[in-house]
Amino acid sequence: MRKLTLSLLTLSLGVALLPLAQAATTPAQEHLLEQVRLGEASNREDLVRQSLYRLELIDPNNPELIAARMRYLLRQGDAAGAQKELERLTKLAPDSPELKASRNEMKSNTGEGRQALQQARLLGVAGKVDEAIAAYEKLYGGVPDDVDVAIEYWTLVARLPARHSEGVSQLKKLNASAPGNVSLLTSLAKQMFADNKPQEGFAYLAEMARSASGRGIAADMWFSEVKACR
Repeated sequence: MRKLTLSLLTLSLGVALLPLAQAATTPAQEHLLEQVRLGEASNREDLVRQSLYRLELIDPNNPELIAARMRYLLRQGDAAGAQKELERLTKLAPDSPELKASRNEMKSNTGEGRQALQQARLLGVAGKVDEAIAAYEKLYGGVPDDVDVAIEYWTLVARLPARHSEGVSQLKKLNASAPGNVSLLTSLAKQMFADNKPQEGFAYLAEMARSASGRGIAADMWFSEVKACR
């Protein structure tokens, strides 16, 4: 009788927890998370905002949702709100990759971290590529995990002759995992044209032209390259 009671209790608990386990992998949720990434990549804050709202209704404690909302608040200049989301994520998912990435995101957007990121960018603009790469790695404890900063980092790496192939390869991997990012497509297109691979370069421009935010940039680059080929 005791075994039967335990079995029934286990079954009941499993049934009760099943919706929670399934919620993290529902097609609707995956679609909305993809919409958030697309909105971030194409600078469509309206799409990000709408998708976050709908995700909140499905699973308010999802770490990816909380991390995305923190990024959104940072972009809106609401550092206090972003900090609250980070604290919430720390409690709900202390060992998650989302927490690590979010901490780095917060660090690079506030206080000394922001200054350090600006310094790394200035070093890159000044042509001090090795120093810039080292500054990024010091700030992030290695390769940056934030997509936008990773684009900057690997674009710099690609400027080093000895690591050019590695940098381009990593940029292509980023594009496969986060398609539609205008900055990333711009960098890849420039890399392809510089490497005398115009067919690949124009393919990236065509991909960029599919978004409203990238259409103008793609057109300008397209005409410049066509003019240069004459």
